[in-house]
Amino acid sequence: MSAEVNVDLDARKGAGHGDRLVEAADALLASCDLAQRELSILLTDDDGIRALNLRWRDVDQPTDVLSFAFDEVDDQIPGLPLGDIAINIDQADAQRSEHGLTLDEELIFLLVHGFCHLRGYDHLTEVEATEMRAEEERLLREVRPTLSRPETFF
Repeated sequence: MSAEVNVDLDARKGAGHGDRLVEAADALLASCDLAQRELSILLTDDDGIRALNLRWRDVDQPTDVLSFAFDEVDDQIPGLPLGDIAINIDQADAQRSEHGLTLDEELIFLLVHGFCHLRGYDHLTEVEATEMRAEEERLLREVRPTLSRPETFF
C-alpha cells in the first residue's frame, strides 16, 4: 500500500515535494512491517498548522509537525489508517539551515519525527527523547537507500 499525500492548496511552496514524501513514507511503512496500513500526510503552512494546533491541542501557535494516530485499530488489518501527519513547510524552510539540510531533507526528517509519534514515541523526558532519537536515526538509515536521490540526504 502506498502512502496518501494530501497537499494543502494554500501551501503553494509545497508543490514538487510530494513525490519525495511518498517515497519516504512508503519506506517508513515497509521498514516497520506496516506496508498494509495507510498514512496520510498534509503539507501545509504556518496558518494551516496553527489552526490544527489550536483545534486539537488548544495551542494557538504554529509548530513544525503534528501527528494524529489511529491507535485503536489492529495493525494487521490491511488498509486501515495508521494516522495523519501534518508538516509545516514554512517551519521546515526556516529551520533547515539550522540543521544543514535541504528543504526536501528537512521535510523528510519531519515526516520521520511525526511517524515516530504515530508509533508511540515521545520526547517529554530525556529517556523518551533518547529512545525517539535512536528510532529516528534508525528510520532515516532505512529510508535513505529507497529515495530516488539518496546521495542528497544526510
